[in-house]
Amino acid sequence: MPEPTHADTVAAGLQRQLDELREIVASQGAGPTAEHDAAAAATVARLAAENDKLRIRIDHLLRALDDKDREISLLKGA
Repeated sequence: MPEPTHADTVAAGLQRQLDELREIVASQGAGPTAEHDAAAAATVARLAAENDKLRIRIDHLLRALDDKDREISLLKGA
């Protein structure tokens, strides 16, 4: 039988780690708890609010850039 390559050794190690992680997950229960769900919902709400603020900021910056472009066009035309 040929010698295992470095890739074969790494793949075998990763497979063992995956099997161990599956055992850990299986032993910890069915899934996320209500605490995790509440924390995730709070994070989503916070990120949505931050996203809205950033969209408003982007709109403001784009309008300011358009105004500056108009001013430059007028100055070049004069």
